Amino acid sequence: MPDDLKPDDPLPSESAAPRVEIVPEEDRPKPWLARVLNRRGIETTPGMEWALDWLQIIVVAIVLALITMNFVIVRMRVPTGSMEPTITAGSSFFVDKISFYFRKPKPGDIIVFWHNEGTDEAPRWVRYVKRLIAVGGQTVQIKDCYVYVNGVPMTDDAFNHPNHPNPERRCYYNSGKMGDSILTVPPGHYFVLGDNSRNSLDGRFWDFPFVCEKNFIGEPFLKVWPPHEIGFMNGYFGSPR
Repeated sequence: MPDDLKPDDPLPSESAAPRVEIVPEEDRPKPWLARVLNRRGIETTPGMEWALDWLQIIVVAIVLALITMNFVIVRMRVPTGSMEPTITAGSSFFVDKISFYFRKPKPGDIIVFWHNEGTDEAPRWVRYVKRLIAVGGQTVQIKDCYVYVNGVPMTDDAFNHPNHPNPERRCYYNSGKMGDSILTVPPGHYFVLGDNSRNSLDGRFWDFPFVCEKNFIGEPFLKVWPPHEIGFMNGYFGSPR
């Protein structure tokens, strides 16, 4: 017999199983809701405490979901093709809301905002997605397929322009009420356009051609539909704008 295995030693297969300590039911902490009821003189049974424990979990989950949807992110589906080819009709994405408590959107970004499709007397607020072109204090004009901001043609590929690598984004059309006139964006407002300039109801057509900052919601950052387009977008984590 080997020296390191004496007769009194347990064989390896007979080694003791790890001990599992069972906490008696009466020693487990009660759910917070049960403790509140007990402090008010209301007795709770184990069955009630089990139900209150689940109710507590459900309430916390609902509260966290509401906080996330109202202050962090929101999911949006795009029903039209006004932002094609960048965002196709039927696409769905998550909107970043929280980072804009610390920074402002900049021209070239895709933004989501509330737009009133009704009247002042009977408003009908709808979420729109467009590209931010100019902010308060800047001038904007559409001419020769370019959009000019403060008199300078925007040639970055975030904007449509005649030399854009995507043939579908080589022109902004000076359609609608705006025409080729020069507009000055009021302080606290944005001017926006759709990438699909032939088929976008945007600032060129509205009676008041600007978006108020208070109606800004956030920026799309993660496309989740269609499946072959899943990924970051709008400049987030190095994605194309």
